[in-house]
Amino acid sequence: MAVANRSWNLESFLDSLIVELDKARETLAIKAINKPLTYAVKDVNLEMQLFPSFDGDNVQFITAQPGQEGASKIAIQLGSITDQQIRKTTNEPNTAQDVSIDLIDEIDTDTKNTLRKIGVTSVNDLDKIQKKNVDLLKVSNKKVDYGKLANLLNKARRTENPPKVGNVNFNISRSASTIQVEGDNLMLDEKYKPVAVFNGEMVELISASKSNLKLQINKDTVKDKDNELIVISDPYTVFKMKLDHKN
Repeated sequence: MAVANRSWNLESFLDSLIVELDKARETLAIKAINKPLTYAVKDVNLEMQLFPSFDGDNVQFITAQPGQEGASKIAIQLGSITDQQIRKTTNEPNTAQDVSIDLIDEIDTDTKNTLRKIGVTSVNDLDKIQKKNVDLLKVSNKKVDYGKLANLLNKARRTENPPKVGNVNFNISRSASTIQVEGDNLMLDEKYKPVAVFNGEMVELISASKSNLKLQINKDTVKDKDNELIVISDPYTVFKMKLDHKN
């Protein structure tokens, strides 16, 4: 008894095919150690009889069975690509500091699909568009509000990369007293200048980076125990510390 064909999408089919071709190339690389001459598949050509269906967003296919009429013919040709070509023509993978739009629940599916169509898949992609002064509202046919989206993406990026404090050092002197905070992700966006409050008094920020904050404080407000330092590093991040000062 023949089993009815199930529908499938082009992306999963090509992914599976490419994985098998990669395996073949890996096998050839091993054989090349002992065999100076062997054979490789340079190009792959496929012709398939299919019944396509489209739901408004996705295209799926059902493979025609022998004798079925009315199917469409689709021809696929796969060629090879080198690592240098990949680096020149594709974006670098997302880093730990970046956030994929697929992971942000507050962004609805329609907006995610619209962004993918114009090549935006992460926070960094959106930053690049902003730096080029591209009007996202126009290129997305008035489907994407840049301001609202930017806030959601930056909030998500901050959630994925919270501040981590390593060391806090006091430098108390007559001329200028400071606190130096060392860690990671203390600030992520240079557009926002961190604000700090020490023992209820706003203090001056001397310097700020991802790994270091240097603050000027009033030495008269320093206590031996339970000093409180609050840092607002951006609109989405506030962290508080209890500090002891040892003379």
